[in-house]
Amino acid sequence: MAESTRPNAFVQTSNSEMEAYLQVPTPENEENYTIGYLETLLEQYGIRHGIKKDTLKNIIDGEIYNQPILVATGTPAVDGIDGHYEFNFKTQKDTKPQMKEDGSVDYWSVNSIQSVVAGDVIAKYHPPIQGKDGINVRGVSVLAKRGKDQPMLKGKGFLRSEDGSTYTAEVDGKIEMQGDRIMVLAIHEVAGDADISTGNIDFRGDVVVHGNVENGIVINATGSITIDGTVEACTLNAGKDIILRRGMLGGHKASVKTKGNIFAKFFENTTIEADGNIQADVLMNCDVDCKGKIILGGRRASIIGGEVHAIEGFEVMNLGNDAETKTYIYAGAEPDMHTNIAMLEKKVSELREELSKVEHGIEQFKTLEREKNISYANDPRRMALLRIRIRNNAAIAEAETELYRLQELMSRSVGASIKVLNMVHPGVRINIGIERMKIQNEATNVEFYLLENKIRTKPAS
Repeated sequence: MAESTRPNAFVQTSNSEMEAYLQVPTPENEENYTIGYLETLLEQYGIRHGIKKDTLKNIIDGEIYNQPILVATGTPAVDGIDGHYEFNFKTQKDTKPQMKEDGSVDYWSVNSIQSVVAGDVIAKYHPPIQGKDGINVRGVSVLAKRGKDQPMLKGKGFLRSEDGSTYTAEVDGKIEMQGDRIMVLAIHEVAGDADISTGNIDFRGDVVVHGNVENGIVINATGSITIDGTVEACTLNAGKDIILRRGMLGGHKASVKTKGNIFAKFFENTTIEADGNIQADVLMNCDVDCKGKIILGGRRASIIGGEVHAIEGFEVMNLGNDAETKTYIYAGAEPDMHTNIAMLEKKVSELREELSKVEHGIEQFKTLEREKNISYANDPRRMALLRIRIRNNAAIAEAETELYRLQELMSRSVGASIKVLNMVHPGVRINIGIERMKIQNEATNVEFYLLENKIRTKPAS
């Protein structure tokens, strides 16, 4: 405390000089102090700001002598607030596994990828708030801390608004903080193996794994998936092509699904769905649903075991093996596709007929409104018709979407054949549409095709 003294009275100030304490002695001759006198006394000690007149009056009225009393307080400075960014993603990688609902630990969740969609707000900038200077009891200014502006964010894959307040993702992809830079990348690369240390991958964009993919891993990508190493019993889902530079050992637990094409060295014991074509060397004991064409062009390329379906047909080197492993090959439209198309066409027709009646009913209410000049807007019967119209329109849209999909697949199945450029073995079952053929004897360089509702053969060309 800093002290100033005068005969018979003194004033103390705090080290910050934001508080002042007055101590006065007992007045002589039973005379009392006045507020004016105490103010003059404080002025003599240099106390000019924040004087509490009520306290001075209390000293006089309460005869509070010979003890320090707080009689003045300064106005504190209000520090400014620095500008700061509000991030809509985790800027630090999560290294702790998540707890499942059953109480077990999900180790595959460690280091999970954060994905964004183009247009997502990834960060907002809050500008600095300037402070307000204070003043101490001696009337001297106390400077407030000034709020500092922050530099613009650096990185790539995002856009900055004109006023600098909003940052949005420019592309679909993963987002991460690399040092002081934000990176929005349309490709997620795993330098080594995809395993428990990397966790499952769920990414908006392309995924590239330069090593192997171990059992249990799930990789979801809106783009393509490319894996340089061997893939074990895992799950792959892609919006575009899947490329396995070696192959997949599915162990009857693996699942591969894509809206694009598949390119792989081999598949064993795997369930496969592809909206495009499949090109590989070996399909062994796999269940395959291919909306395009299956092409196995290597010298030893073979389909052995399993049930393999390709809407647009096959072009392979070998079917089956010397052990006569049962191998089911389906080309063209699935047997129930014609039935499903007919059912959907009937459903759409019935819904449209019902919708026509509903529209007529709604028009009748409009006619009554004009004739009687009465509103039927809330009439329960009219409201029921409106609900049916909404329901039927939604049902028609859904049915027509599925109908279009099946009709498109049906058109792709026209002329589907099974071309075997080397050997087809006994044990192979050939299916084209609803027609069946069981291979009894080895045949070479043969093409199976449908003519006049019968499976026929000709030399493959």
